Amino acid sequence: MPQPPPDEFRNRVMRARSAMADARLVGLVVSTQANFVYFTGLRFDPLWSSATRSMIAVIPADGPLHLCLPAFVADEAEETWPDAVVHRYDVPPESVVPHVIDAIGALPTGPIGLELGREARTGVTPADFFTIVGHVDNLQVVDGQDLLWSLRTVKSSYEIACLRAAARATSAAFAQALAGTLAGVTERELARRIAAAAIGAGADTLGWIAITSGSGSYDRFVSAPRDRVIREGDLVWSDVGVRVDGYWSDFCRAAVVGGPDSRQIELQEAVVEATNAGIALARAGTAVGEVAAAVRDRSDSLGLDSLGFGRLGHGIGLDATEPPSIAEFDETVLQPGMVVTIEPAVVDDTGLYCAEQVLAITDGAPEVLSTAPVGLGRVR
Repeated sequence: MPQPPPDEFRNRVMRARSAMADARLVGLVVSTQANFVYFTGLRFDPLWSSATRSMIAVIPADGPLHLCLPAFVADEAEETWPDAVVHRYDVPPESVVPHVIDAIGALPTGPIGLELGREARTGVTPADFFTIVGHVDNLQVVDGQDLLWSLRTVKSSYEIACLRAAARATSAAFAQALAGTLAGVTERELARRIAAAAIGAGADTLGWIAITSGSGSYDRFVSAPRDRVIREGDLVWSDVGVRVDGYWSDFCRAAVVGGPDSRQIELQEAVVEATNAGIALARAGTAVGEVAAAVRDRSDSLGLDSLGFGRLGHGIGLDATEPPSIAEFDETVLQPGMVVTIEPAVVDDTGLYCAEQVLAITDGAPEVLSTAPVGLGRVR
């Protein structure tokens, strides 16, 4: 299990403060799981599965961190952040709202950034959000999401170690589960095999398993496993996301019961070639739009009617999908420390063909984290 360096989270807060100074913000308010964990390192995972309680951090440009938390986790927060101001509340029926208002009230006059923009969510109810914003006196509420993404898209060595471990567990799960005998097994039973193998290979938690198989089903690329029995001749495709210390894997692999025919091999090899065209360009200093264009051009030259799902990949980290989008419209320039996926795909009646890869951008060639073989496997 990767272990964060002692100053990992304090360094993130300091980077945020530097970015706030450049943006002339007096503070940031974060309430989503990913942003809260990113800055605090506090992992109260069960609480995020419920909308009953909220956990909010107010990060001032100068001054102590404010943490608004349920009382029963406050002691642990104080141990981790002894210099923070911890606001305790009991629920139900007490609300986090007055505590957040108090924490924001400690900020000096000026703009305060909230999670409002690109791919943003909030960790409070809409009513609570409007109540909080309505009580922000002498402060200008602005979108802090671009600032947050500018920090989170470039990963530390610890973050990349977590992403590497998650990808390694997923690769091991594919190697173990997409082997042996699948004929006569249901998609749901296969999903259980994958889940057990991933946990056994070092994953902390399972995020999702998408599985599809059989003619007429290959457009089900984000669908849950069914009770459908896998049969001889089926291409069995699965996309898996697991987490290690909160960081995600996200890639797919496939096998054919009885082995692929020549057409299936041809399509998979073509998709691999299109994917590799993107990997070849995925270097620091290259715009992600250029990477997407290279994938699209190679797909076109190979005669592939490629599915892009609106884009050909995405960033990944504490969220399974993050900016940037690997798409022609995205002008983001790759930097060392970014982690992205590349995933052109083709669907026809014979299968779903994709060789999704997870890449860590370096000063040279990217590190491919998703080490599972990209060819179609042969299973019984």
